Amino acid sequence: MAAFMTMWIIRKRIRTIRYEAELKHQIAETEMMALRAQMNPHFIFNCINSIDSLIQDDDKYQATVYLNKFAKLIRCILDSSKQNTVTLANDMETLKLYIEMEQFRNDHKFTTAIKADPALLYEDYKVPPLIIQPYVENAILHGLRNRTDHQGHLSISLNLLNGQIQYIIEDNGVGRIHKHNGHSDPKVSYGMQMSSDRIRLFNKEEKASVAIIDLVDKGISSGTRVEVLLKMI
Repeated sequence: MAAFMTMWIIRKRIRTIRYEAELKHQIAETEMMALRAQMNPHFIFNCINSIDSLIQDDDKYQATVYLNKFAKLIRCILDSSKQNTVTLANDMETLKLYIEMEQFRNDHKFTTAIKADPALLYEDYKVPPLIIQPYVENAILHGLRNRTDHQGHLSISLNLLNGQIQYIIEDNGVGRIHKHNGHSDPKVSYGMQMSSDRIRLFNKEEKASVAIIDLVDKGISSGTRVEVLLKMI
């Protein structure tokens, strides 16, 4: 009986080790794929073109400002790629740089407001690098950029909720319903799917804690809200 119990314990331990090894492999794989997605060649090419336009227009001051921001953004992304997690404060700083570059290359068609619970930024909380960037990118490229005026607005809030970090990304862009003839498109972009997988693996859950909500005002599509819950470490 003792021998049987010993063998059962050993086999259970082996299964646990294999599961943890597979989980770590999946996390590493999705992190690498996420890095490739974040280093979008179109984004880089368009930023360089926008900076070049400032140089051609002899606006050397603005060209220098945005070139410095762009260089800092690339450096932050490369630095974060070496780590599985970064501090929440550093991650938000990188995200701000990304948004500033998107505002610049989209002719400031939208404004941005970022609010965070001070307790989150002053503590040493760790998160996967640029975990919500694809949701922000989607809001800009498929929502705000398609407005016909310069009244777009992007809001990002970070809150403490039941011992987790809650992200809320909301935009007043054209929305998924407007883009798909009155029907919400169930498909998500490659980057958003990758983020969902990263969140699921980081939280160690079967389904990622991500909710995408179509905003409607008086029957008219008025934007999109994304809610993400991330465990705290």
